[in-house]
Amino acid sequence: MKSKIKRQKPYSISFRTMVFVGIAIFVCLGVMGTLVVTSIEDHFQEQDADELDEVFHAIKLKLEKSHNQSVQPSKLLFQAVSGHHGVYYYVEDAEGDTIFSSEGANFSFFPKTAKTYTSINPADMLLFSDENHMHRAIKLGFNTHDTSYTIIVASNMEFHMTFMNSLLKSIIGIIICSGIITVLAARFAIYRSLSPLRKLTRKIETITADNLDIRLNPDEVPEELITLVNSFNTMIERLEDGFEKLSHFSADIAHELRTPITSLTTQTQVMLGQARSNDEYADILYSNLEEYERMTKMVSDMLLLAKTEHGLIKPSIEPLDIQQEISSLLDYFNLLADEKHINIQVTVSALTIQCDKTMFRQAIGNLISNAIRHAPSNSTVEIKTESKGKKQKIMVLNNGEKIEPQHIPKLFNRFYRVDPSRQRDGQGTGLGLTIAKSVMKINGADMYVESDESKTVFIIEFSDT
Repeated sequence: MKSKIKRQKPYSISFRTMVFVGIAIFVCLGVMGTLVVTSIEDHFQEQDADELDEVFHAIKLKLEKSHNQSVQPSKLLFQAVSGHHGVYYYVEDAEGDTIFSSEGANFSFFPKTAKTYTSINPADMLLFSDENHMHRAIKLGFNTHDTSYTIIVASNMEFHMTFMNSLLKSIIGIIICSGIITVLAARFAIYRSLSPLRKLTRKIETITADNLDIRLNPDEVPEELITLVNSFNTMIERLEDGFEKLSHFSADIAHELRTPITSLTTQTQVMLGQARSNDEYADILYSNLEEYERMTKMVSDMLLLAKTEHGLIKPSIEPLDIQQEISSLLDYFNLLADEKHINIQVTVSALTIQCDKTMFRQAIGNLISNAIRHAPSNSTVEIKTESKGKKQKIMVLNNGEKIEPQHIPKLFNRFYRVDPSRQRDGQGTGLGLTIAKSVMKINGADMYVESDESKTVFIIEFSDT
């Protein structure tokens, strides 16, 4: 048996924001700390370069003086530098013999392969350790009176290193403390910022099926939540409308089924009340059969609606000739119209649409049947088409009573009656218009109705895309 893969629960908004803020603040503070440390190190390096440059010039002056006065350089070099703490120097002649070496630094550890320069540049200085101290130094060449000298000047780095270590620890401490404080402040800010959302949640929790009329006030929330509130209100409005339709549907279906069931029960009780002839039994059974057929059709129509509304029926789209399809329906409906002395007038132009044939015939048939049912005797039911641009319309007109505007949006609801006091005439289930609109919708067409004092028009509208 395959084990189900457990999906990781998404992290909370607070956690994500805190992580982002934490990373951002630590990166920013880290970059700033690095820049500060680098800047101070560069400053110390330039400071050391200036100091060593002064020592180098002082040594050169002593060497030149020793030649001018014919004095041994070593006798003058020990006093070449004064007032420079932690500065050391080493001088050797062209043969590599040591002329002078300051006490406090062992220059034997200075790299033998170091490059010799003629002037001091901060970038050219290097670090070396004599096992006791760390020094920053540079090797320089100097010629005077045809004599070459190699000079190494060095500065003790311990003070700088101690200062930099202390500074680095302070900066790291500041970064950690600032980061923690910032993250905690962000956490508190997030908590406070989500307060309106928590209030919305508490209000939403109070909404039940009994009070779907409650709406959230967008004026009471921050700007960022207005879209959410409006979307929620729209959803609740649709939900309320759905509950209302479901409530009405339950009441209507109970009423619609109660009538034939009551009729069946009454007829059966009467039939069983006394002995009957075979012909009487047959008549009652035929009457009962009509009621059963009506209930069967009602159940079938309800199942069809459920399938179409939930996308369980896929239309078989094909090009349809409107003239041909309507003509094939008129043979049946002409007989139905003749019974009510109604004339069916067809004015259909050569028009081709893309639609499922069975669904189209069902929708048109329901509209024609509805028009005949509501048209007065000795009147005309018209079927005509109209094409404007990319829109193609099929219209079914009757001269019945005007439908008031408040009823028009509800005409396609299940079992809806404009006049609730009127009973079904036995020919329909009250679902014809609902089914017609539903099957046309899944074929990409719209259906609507227009009504005035002279006529009522049901319109199916296809739009080429």
